[in-house]
Amino acid sequence: MDTVRVVEAILFSATEPLSSISIARIAKTSVKEVESALERLIEEYSSRETAIEIVRIKDKYLMRVKPAYQRFVGRFVESELDKGCLRTLAVIAINQPIELSKLAKIRGNRCYEHVKRLEELGFVKAEKKGRTKILTTTKDFAVYFGLDTDDPEEIKKLLKSDLEKFIKT
Repeated sequence: MDTVRVVEAILFSATEPLSSISIARIAKTSVKEVESALERLIEEYSSRETAIEIVRIKDKYLMRVKPAYQRFVGRFVESELDKGCLRTLAVIAINQPIELSKLAKIRGNRCYEHVKRLEELGFVKAEKKGRTKILTTTKDFAVYFGLDTDDPEEIKKLLKSDLEKFIKT
C-alpha cells in the first residue's frame, strides 16, 4: 500500500495529535517512511485550495479544518480540549504572563489539571518563579489556533481586540 495514503487515513481518523512513532507503529512501517510521507502530505495540502490542513504541534501531527472554516463545523466535531481546559487557556492567553496561583484564584483548583493537559499539548509554557509558575502561550498554541504571531504580547492584544469587538456587537 502507498504509505502516504495510509498516513493520510490515519491522520484523518485520529481523534488527537499523533507522533510519527505512533503513526509508524499503526502503519507497520518505519518512522523514516512516515516522516517522508508527512512532509509530502503537508506540502500537498498546503499547495491546493482546501479547507483541510496538516499541522505539526510539538512532535505530533494533526489533520484539521483550517481556522477560517472552523465556525462552520465546530458543532459537529469533538474538541481535543474540554470546555474547562478551553476556558483556562483563554484566561491564560488574555492575561499572559500569568502566575499559576493567580490563575487558580480565577479558575479554581481544577485549573491545575487543565494546565497539565495544556502543557502536554504544548499550548502553554510554565516557568518556575519562586513557589509558583509563570504561564504563557507557545508557538504551538499560535499554530493550532491559526494566529499570525506567536508573541505572547501580540496574542494578548489580538484577543483583547477581538473580545472588545464581540462585546460591542
